[in-house]
Amino acid sequence: TEILDHSDVSLYVMTPEYGAATQLEKIDMIDFADVIALNKFDKRGALDALRDVKKQYQRNHNLWENSVDSMPVYGSIASQFNDPGTNELYQVLIKKINQKTGTHFKSTFEISDKISEKQFIIPPNRVRYLSEIAENNRAYGKNALNQKEIAQKLFGIYKTICSVANIVSETNQPHLSKIGINEDEILKIIKKEADKSFLSLLFKEFARVKMDLNPYNWELILNWEAKKQSYKNEVFTFKVRGKELNIKTYSESLSHTQIPKISLPKYEAWGDLLLWSLEENVPGEFPYTAGLFPFKRTGEDPARMFAGEGGPERTNRRFHYVSLGLPAKRLSTAFDSVTLYGNDPHIRPDIYGKIGNAGVSVCCLDDAKKLYSGFDLTNALTSVSMTINGPAPMMLAFFMNAAIDQECEKYIVKNGLEKEIEAKIKGIYKKKDVARPQYQGELPEGNNGLGLRLLGVTGDEVLPIEIYKKIKTETISKVRGTVQADILKEDQAQNTCIFSTEFALRLMGDVQEYFIENNIINFYSVSISGYHIAEAGANPISQLAFTLSNGFTYVEYYLSRGMDINEFGPNLSFFFSNGVDPEYAVIGRVARKIWAKAMKEKYGANARAQMLKYHIQTSGRSLHAQEIDFNDIRTTLQALYAIYDNCNSLHTNAYDEAITTPTEESVRRAMAIQLIINKELGLTKNENPIQGSFIIEELTDLVEEAIYAEFDRITERGGVLGAMETMYQRSKIQEESLYYETLKHNGEFPIIGVNTFLSSKGSPTVLPQEVIRATEKEKQYQITVVENLNKANASEVEEHIALLRQKAVNNENIFEQLMEACKVCSIGQITEALFEVGGQYRRNM
Repeated sequence: TEILDHSDVSLYVMTPEYGAATQLEKIDMIDFADVIALNKFDKRGALDALRDVKKQYQRNHNLWENSVDSMPVYGSIASQFNDPGTNELYQVLIKKINQKTGTHFKSTFEISDKISEKQFIIPPNRVRYLSEIAENNRAYGKNALNQKEIAQKLFGIYKTICSVANIVSETNQPHLSKIGINEDEILKIIKKEADKSFLSLLFKEFARVKMDLNPYNWELILNWEAKKQSYKNEVFTFKVRGKELNIKTYSESLSHTQIPKISLPKYEAWGDLLLWSLEENVPGEFPYTAGLFPFKRTGEDPARMFAGEGGPERTNRRFHYVSLGLPAKRLSTAFDSVTLYGNDPHIRPDIYGKIGNAGVSVCCLDDAKKLYSGFDLTNALTSVSMTINGPAPMMLAFFMNAAIDQECEKYIVKNGLEKEIEAKIKGIYKKKDVARPQYQGELPEGNNGLGLRLLGVTGDEVLPIEIYKKIKTETISKVRGTVQADILKEDQAQNTCIFSTEFALRLMGDVQEYFIENNIINFYSVSISGYHIAEAGANPISQLAFTLSNGFTYVEYYLSRGMDINEFGPNLSFFFSNGVDPEYAVIGRVARKIWAKAMKEKYGANARAQMLKYHIQTSGRSLHAQEIDFNDIRTTLQALYAIYDNCNSLHTNAYDEAITTPTEESVRRAMAIQLIINKELGLTKNENPIQGSFIIEELTDLVEEAIYAEFDRITERGGVLGAMETMYQRSKIQEESLYYETLKHNGEFPIIGVNTFLSSKGSPTVLPQEVIRATEKEKQYQITVVENLNKANASEVEEHIALLRQKAVNNENIFEQLMEACKVCSIGQITEALFEVGGQYRRNM
């Protein structure tokens, strides 16, 4: 009651979880409250609770003549942006304050008849999807074992037939056919009637047992010898996306030994061969345990190097430095925290100090053009990865527009339009009355200036619109790369969320729909990431379980939006960390196996969608600030795990990352690690070196089952999103991190040069000689870039922002408009506009 002495209006906030209806008699606040908010209205029993609380309010306030429905009790879901119940509650409070105090506050909200209702990302009837996947994959394993036993029996009967008929074991098995045994052919060579009678019994038993064998599995057995021969032939021929490739099956060592690129098991028994084919198989065949393609790509190493510091020009120079002389340009981009949170460079103290530090500052299309200048973004050997999540759709739009304008530049040069276009651009900037953007400093070696001719303008401003549209359509279907955009792992581990989870997922879905509609098949719309989960402290099993569960959540969400799994499946990619734990030796093969089984058997996806493509980065958490030279040894071992497990691309960390931003010298050493493994280490001439190892097979089974057990635990908590509400993933990561740190500090887990095998000086923490940071000049220039952009495009910005908001409010696809808005708007302008229609992120507490 003391609250009433100090407040004009009292609001009592409660939840549906108060127990039995009789418990309401004990809640005194119902007697005094002007308004009651029943929050967490998405919980089970909320509608019943609303009815009971309204009845209790009516009784306590003696409002018998009023309808129960008119009682001031409102269901709300405060965690959900633009929730109808919360909006109605807000307006009711404004009216109540006006009534009781005589003020004249006005609300623009219109009362909606719509009751507060959870906007489900995953439909309620699909909430068991992870356990369904676990059940599906376990059933596949049981069936494989059952079929193995049947095949083993058949092999025993067949060998008995061969013994009776005195048939010498032949590799081409001429007495077998698609329907079974060629009985007549065998009986022709039998002379004794007793043998014929015995063989007839064996034929009948063979036919009886074979009825339980899947015809597909009989095909596998029949074709085994032909498969073996195809890998013994000098050249192996296969197709990728309709293109025929011919690969040599052997390489020659310095000792002139012919080293097979793919080694096959020497099993003879059909059961062993069948189980191996169903659970392992050769690279390029379901379930892709050993790899996605029959052979590794030639002419392109899996190396992908990470860079990002200062302004776009500095990072552009680093990209050219690390890729100089390499035929394939595989760039991985780190952004500063200003960009990661969707802000523009600014003098504001909490922003200014972070501009260009620990990542590159990119705030507009011109920054993206400078960042990737000199790299042909439509070349099949160029691939760009962007490590950004909250503002990922904006950064993707910057990148796509940069690639389109590069192609416009090529068109201009090819058609001799340079002078004409330059005159147009000068005219445009004369009207804008601001300085045209320029690349700061000298171009590095390898940068031919591609991407800089149209700085400050876009192709549609200087070329006929029909030509521009044609160039745009062709360009976006050619570009290769990945944008991280994994908002689920951000909530669970890394924290760079900016929009509400529902809106962030909607943006991801919009991007994927745009990719499908525009035939963008070479670019990944999301990199479902376990790396940050591992860096936050998760062990390898939790990393893999959480990452795969997030991946299947995107699958369920995209399916609920009506997308075809065969169209979006190939646009999904993954990103894992590799530490030195034993489970990391099999992380890729287990991931491929689980994904393929679920996508094929559970979702009915085609072969391309069944393939889990993943990037590996060696563990940053395993780099230590003591004895930093030892870090290269750890990185080498982790890279070896990744390469032996057939990762699709690999980044090796620099040894000095534990204490500073990597120097050019340390980056070169890191690059050399994987080049030496790939080019010099003899065993990597073979492409399935860990297949057939007893411990690898045992680890694969153990980790696979551990993942399914975690899937079941997540299902018990309402699936991935339900578990996130109770912070299950974050809590588990924290517990595992604490466990590791405890063992490290008490010495039970030995780390060489850190808690054991210390130097005579005690292996003190190494202090960096230099800490690489953005210069004042770079920071000031980035602020100037934004100011000039905003000044030059003020009128266009308002128009594009209004269209963006309108599409968001009308639940239309936003990304097409985002592609246009990103031509004239800064990243901060778009972020602020989308906050108003999509809501800012708030963590569940």
